[in-house]
Amino acid sequence: MSKLKRDIKGREYIFCKEKNVMEYACCNLWIKEKILSFNKYEGAAIEIFNKEVTNYFTFTPQFGRFEGFTDLFNYIEFWLKENEIIFTSVYVSICELSALSFKIDLDTMELGEENERIIGSECFTYRYIEKEKVFFDQDKNKDVSAKEWGWYEVSCEEEYEYEDIDPQF
Repeated sequence: MSKLKRDIKGREYIFCKEKNVMEYACCNLWIKEKILSFNKYEGAAIEIFNKEVTNYFTFTPQFGRFEGFTDLFNYIEFWLKENEIIFTSVYVSICELSALSFKIDLDTMELGEENERIIGSECFTYRYIEKEKVFFDQDKNKDVSAKEWGWYEVSCEEEYEYEDIDPQF
């Protein structure tokens, strides 16, 4: 088995000599072609919106402006805090990408021009809401409920409250 290595940005990868590829957790770097190809559904087209704000971006975990982020919702929360936007005030639309690749500068490990993008079959909309969770407590031998805040998928009826916003994926 190949040994885990780190690139110049500190990201872990495994070098596969037979294929001449650096295998990251979320993508592969084809060295000869200088192409970074994200694994199926790792990249995503994102829209964060409400009546006052609309922000579109392509999530490229660990690369580009997302260095240090492997979880999309961690980045969304970071972005909302940085822009002083209340979590509960926005909708987040996520369109999974079945293919996403970029040219990459091997000297700097910076993303270059987008090479390919194919939208998958699934798009979901989330809100940051409080939901009641029910679980079985073995000590009390009964179901117990607790409220928990988090990002949850919302129905289509609630999803299109802001129909005037045009998605640009």
